[in-house]
Amino acid sequence: MSLTFPTGLTRATTKTSTKTSTSTNTSNKTKTKTKAEVILGFVLAYLLWQLVALNFNLNRLFDKAPVHVPVFSMFVLAYTLAFVVNRNVRAVTLLIFVALVGKSGRSYLRAVAFAFVISGPIDNLANNAGEVARVFACTTVLTYNLTKTRFDLMAKPFTNTLKHMKEDIVEIQTTFGELQGVLADLKYGVEHTDIEDDQFGTANRYNRNSRAAAKGNATKQPEVNTTTAPAPASAGHPELPSSDEVQEKFLRNMRNRCKHQLRSGHQVCQQIFHQGYHKCKTNFPDFIAPAICWPYRVDIICKINIFGNPDKICDPAQVVPRNFGETYVKLLNTERELFDNSTNIEITYELQNSSAVQDTMRSAQQTSEAFTEDFNRRKRIFNAIMLLIEKFLCLFILRVIFASIQYFLRYRRNVEFDNFYITDYFKHVDKRRKDTSKRSILPLKSYEKPNYVDVDHVCSRTAEESRTVIYHLLQLSLEVITVGLFLLMDRMVVNLLRIINKRSLIEYHQEGEHEVRFHINGTGLMARLLRTTMKNFNIHERVSTSLSNEDCLPKAHVLPNSFYYKLLLLYLAIILLIYQSTTFLRLRRVICSYFFYKREKQRILFLYNRMLRDRQSNFEILRLHAEENLASRRVQDNVNICLRLRLSFPEVFGCLSRFSCAKRNCLICDVLENGKFVICPNCGLPYCRDCCLELKSHCISCDQIMLFTADQRGGGGGDTSSDETSGDEIYSYRKEK
Repeated sequence: MSLTFPTGLTRATTKTSTKTSTSTNTSNKTKTKTKAEVILGFVLAYLLWQLVALNFNLNRLFDKAPVHVPVFSMFVLAYTLAFVVNRNVRAVTLLIFVALVGKSGRSYLRAVAFAFVISGPIDNLANNAGEVARVFACTTVLTYNLTKTRFDLMAKPFTNTLKHMKEDIVEIQTTFGELQGVLADLKYGVEHTDIEDDQFGTANRYNRNSRAAAKGNATKQPEVNTTTAPAPASAGHPELPSSDEVQEKFLRNMRNRCKHQLRSGHQVCQQIFHQGYHKCKTNFPDFIAPAICWPYRVDIICKINIFGNPDKICDPAQVVPRNFGETYVKLLNTERELFDNSTNIEITYELQNSSAVQDTMRSAQQTSEAFTEDFNRRKRIFNAIMLLIEKFLCLFILRVIFASIQYFLRYRRNVEFDNFYITDYFKHVDKRRKDTSKRSILPLKSYEKPNYVDVDHVCSRTAEESRTVIYHLLQLSLEVITVGLFLLMDRMVVNLLRIINKRSLIEYHQEGEHEVRFHINGTGLMARLLRTTMKNFNIHERVSTSLSNEDCLPKAHVLPNSFYYKLLLLYLAIILLIYQSTTFLRLRRVICSYFFYKREKQRILFLYNRMLRDRQSNFEILRLHAEENLASRRVQDNVNICLRLRLSFPEVFGCLSRFSCAKRNCLICDVLENGKFVICPNCGLPYCRDCCLELKSHCISCDQIMLFTADQRGGGGGDTSSDETSGDEIYSYRKEK
């Protein structure tokens, strides 16, 4: 059994099903689009954060915050939400990343390259300068140490003398005490006359007292940083006697002593006889002792002057020199000069202008440390300045963002801004006008092609863009030359330090003996004094020195090869961006046209309408342009040797017409000569076919009418259609004033 349904019900069901399917597809597309926007927004937000944080060290800045704030997460989430909700944010975000390959991006990359130079050769020059400072400080210390070693070796005898002076003073004082004792005995023998009175009692007492006093003075210790010598006090010295008095007194003393010796001999003789008689008497009986011991009673013999008259024998005039008194007075005077105030002698030393010496006399180590500290201070200032410059260069990333926002606003507000593209919609409008036999634009005239870009030809550029590329390449070449100078300077410094390190190594070896000996002969008092003083000058040192300046040689800081590769790749990227920046920057129009397609249609229709108006009034414009180029073109043709040879000798150099260097250019649009060129028969100025038609076949210079050949007449232009314009087809747009 089969069921049949009415036809109307079937159609209604089909329509309902179609609407439901369309609604479902639209909903799926919307969800897919939203998911894609979320993912793309998240990725772009992350990249934008990294781009900004990399330049300004935001991560380090927020890490030091007292309260931890998830700035990164908040920024990514907020920016992703704005990217999904607002199409303006989407457009600006994409423009920012496109601007990185444009003029702003080039400026940023050039700033990065300059920062590379600062962190590379300039910083390396500063490091090598620090190495030079280290070499200077090390060399100063090494020179000081070598000089100090040699000076210590030379001055060691004197330093030993100063070190042992305190011990030597004691020995010198003892020697002076002995000398004073000898002089005391001499003075006693010359000046004292009490021998006959006390029989040596007073003399012995005086002698003992004098020697005790001399010994006490000799053992007296000196004070700190002073040395003393024994001597009587200078105050209270009696007046020195005359030489005659001393001579007479000494002769009298000598005479008395001689007589005293004779009398002492008599007494000794009598004592011997008396002792002999007593001994003999004790050995024999009393009755026989006087008879046997009587010879010992004959002591009269002791009173006989066997040697003669005592006055004659004890006359010292023949023994004592006549100048003894004078010599003795000189001795007393010398003693007084030698020992006068010797107990208070102080040897002191001090530095003259000690404050000035302390300020100026610094060790080599202090000098090197001061030099190094001064250099480090200046290097810190230099590093701070370079850091400020680097941070300033980081601001160029803000220029990229600002340029993107500026392009977005100008695209929305100014219909003439960046509006010279022959797009598919432009071609569609032109084709529609051709189909209705209305005046069209395409194909473009030869003088129009340099001012407009066909989007089908990606790498094409306008004349203004070509001039901009050349200008930026020249500007970059100056920067490359400057960077090359810094690299060359750094390389020269590195090579110089390497040469010094390789050829300035000095190893100093010294072996030998350093011996100084003073031999002082003699056994007297002065010989002993000299030996005591000069023994500290004796030195015997074995010298074995091995020194090297290896630690003081400079160690050059060399830039790694990776730095040169990175810098080279960076400048190659900049050159590529300069050469193809116009191609990359056209993506900005594509992005804005995608998000604001209605606005893009308005801009295209305005461009089409403007080009139609320009063609109606282009005769005067072309004429003025030709007059401006006339003088410069004649100069260029005269300078072009290949062209002059071709025109002067066409039979010989006619083959040069195949090369661009020997071809002429159109006076108006600057197109190279081809088979359709028209040459003025009167003045010889060249015109392309399109420009000649626009000038109505009149020469600018001589107003001569130019005729076309059969080949030049072929290939009509795209303006053969009707000159009528329709307001319905052309979108009239009144510019805002």
